[in-house]
Amino acid sequence: MSSRYTVFFVSCALPLLLVSQIAPSMAHELDFWLLWVVAMTFVGLPILFAEIALSVRSGALPYQGIQKLTREADAKIIWRMFAGLSVFISLLFAVSITTRLGEGVHLHLPQLQLPLPSVGVSVLLAFVLLILSLLKSRLLPVGVALVVIGSLISLFDGGLDSGVSVPVMTAVSLGEWAKAVSLALICVGVGSGLYWFGNAPNVAKINPKKSLSGMILAIWLSQLVFGSFALLVSSSYVTPTSFAVSGIGMLLVAGFLVYYAGVQLMYRFGWINGAIATLVGLLVLSALPAKIVLITLIVIGMVAVVLLALFAGFAMKISHLRKTFNFKSEARYNLWRMFVRIFAPLAILVALVGWVLEWLR
Repeated sequence: MSSRYTVFFVSCALPLLLVSQIAPSMAHELDFWLLWVVAMTFVGLPILFAEIALSVRSGALPYQGIQKLTREADAKIIWRMFAGLSVFISLLFAVSITTRLGEGVHLHLPQLQLPLPSVGVSVLLAFVLLILSLLKSRLLPVGVALVVIGSLISLFDGGLDSGVSVPVMTAVSLGEWAKAVSLALICVGVGSGLYWFGNAPNVAKINPKKSLSGMILAIWLSQLVFGSFALLVSSSYVTPTSFAVSGIGMLLVAGFLVYYAGVQLMYRFGWINGAIATLVGLLVLSALPAKIVLITLIVIGMVAVVLLALFAGFAMKISHLRKTFNFKSEARYNLWRMFVRIFAPLAILVALVGWVLEWLR
């Protein structure tokens, strides 16, 4: 697979993997759809612009790139935490899949009669991911296709009883805003470094005289389309067939996520130590309860996004990103800077408060 399409496969895959965990059965609430579109437009899009621009400016993978950018901006090394958080998030992405499949095997495929508990299945699948990670991104498009097919089976197998209904207006709550922001950020991988990672090999091919807006909007639109599809699927019934097909696809996508984390750790600590760190981290996280993994993913994911937004909005020199964006008007750049500096961090902070209130119930 050409690396130029990696970012699009990532933007299509992650919503299908995570929406049903973060915002299950929300497709029937019209107000939630509206909140999600607002979050995608005014929170997710500005930060996606920031992440792609930083990747193009650095011309390197996240670990190397963030070091280069902090040196250019004469910024403190604390901003380099983003690279470490991105690795942790990618492992959490992968583990959220193994824990979900570990629980789902006993629920949806009881005929297998596996002698292992859910945690044991999750740890076993972690070893499978390590093997799949050796294939790098080669099976990523196959994984996305299988998840889409499994989702379609889930959506249509139930017929009129699929669980999907026409959305209606309901009462708006802080918890809904929290889930909408999570869908606009974590469920599409914004702030995780995955778009940075997938875009880095193609930086040399990007025309410096051309605006980045076209490429970024194309990625964002694919997030919007597959996010909408994932929301519909999250309200449908899971059948044994859809679970089996989607499960295989999820493992193939998760293998790419482990590959991403492994490459970063190997760059930071060397081949042997990086491989050991990947193995240990994946196995330890796979043994955790699914709820703990999900809560950790949400919190760490939002912290990484805020860190990225503040770095792009405050630490980076204005002239550097303005030149990278190559907007046709100064007003567009100033508008982006306002959103990434003020609105996005505040919106994420409110979302975190919403999540805390949800977890305390």
